[in-house]
Amino acid sequence: MKNIIVMSGDIGSGKSSVAAALKQLTGFEIIGTGTIQRAIAKRRGVTTLELNKISQTDRSIDDEIDSYVVETGKTKDHLILDSRLAWHFIPAAFKVFLSVDPVVGAERVFNASRSDENNPSLEVTLENNLKRQAIEDQRFHKLYNVNFRKYSNYDLIIDTSYTSPEEIAGKIKDCFDKWLSHSSYASLWIAPRKLLPTRPVETITGAGYELPNNGSIQENQAIDVLVCKGFIYIVDGHKRTMAAYKVGCDLIPAKILTEEPCTESGPGLGAGKLASDVTLTMLHDWEQALGFKYTMYPGNELV
Repeated sequence: MKNIIVMSGDIGSGKSSVAAALKQLTGFEIIGTGTIQRAIAKRRGVTTLELNKISQTDRSIDDEIDSYVVETGKTKDHLILDSRLAWHFIPAAFKVFLSVDPVVGAERVFNASRSDENNPSLEVTLENNLKRQAIEDQRFHKLYNVNFRKYSNYDLIIDTSYTSPEEIAGKIKDCFDKWLSHSSYASLWIAPRKLLPTRPVETITGAGYELPNNGSIQENQAIDVLVCKGFIYIVDGHKRTMAAYKVGCDLIPAKILTEEPCTESGPGLGAGKLASDVTLTMLHDWEQALGFKYTMYPGNELV
């Protein structure tokens, strides 16, 4: 088993920053294929967004990046590889996906102000990110028949929206060590404010709740969730989620029951149906009870 950690993730999820922090903990070398993409774009005189569009008809761009990743996986060890598809080309590696709230990701990209990207405002940056993401998803499915954002492709998924790169790196290192020793660990760590309820808030708070383990949720107390159209819904663990948010937990452990809309999350109840039954009123009540606002609602409607 090689000591290779491959990191994929959403645009603006902080892969470079997390990789740098992880290097400090592991001493592993970092290789980022984003640098290769930008170099190709610069050589062709286009932006990275334009390069992604060109990639839909010019296979040589993907081939160049893919060959590099495959060769790296064969010849190197003790490595951190920042690459969208390294999980696919180096299956023996520890595969990590960094997720981020789309608006938070757009803020990070906008504030980075890269000269090779046309992002004159936060709104345009968010629009560009979503377009680029859609283009990448379509291309990867067409070329490799893979779903890049399907969490089951990865050994670990971490939400980076509200947690520092150093904390994220520490969590990756901890889970990586457990993976190497074949020990159990929670495969999803997510910010409580990223989770959507599937029950009316009055049915949750009516019976009261207590802080779990003095404010921290252990891995063996992971909440059950389902993933539907990019949003993550609580199936079991509403009280634990509320308690964790109120004491300021950045991340809580979760278990993904399904990512398939047709899969039943309960007797006669499909996951897609459970998600579609969540109303804006339920979400607003949840926001009020916890004291925060979502940045987006299902349907990609900005708040």
